[in-house]
Amino acid sequence: MLKKVKATYRNGTFIPTNTCDLPDNTEVELMVSLTSDYDGQDILDRETRKAILAELLTRMRQSSFIPHAHHVNVSE
Repeated sequence: MLKKVKATYRNGTFIPTNTCDLPDNTEVELMVSLTSDYDGQDILDRETRKAILAELLTRMRQSSFIPHAHHVNVSE
């Protein structure tokens, strides 16, 4: 099934801006298409990117959707 859902990315989470009639815990695959004028320029310094990546890895390790996430490491 293919369904277009608009969402806002905030604090590491995609938040749908319209209703999505799916049961809880339904696994989906996202294809992201930017609707803003983001030009791809790096807007974060190295330390901020490192902190964001560390938080992302923490969340991945806590997720039941990624069974082997505890093996994910940060490499420079």
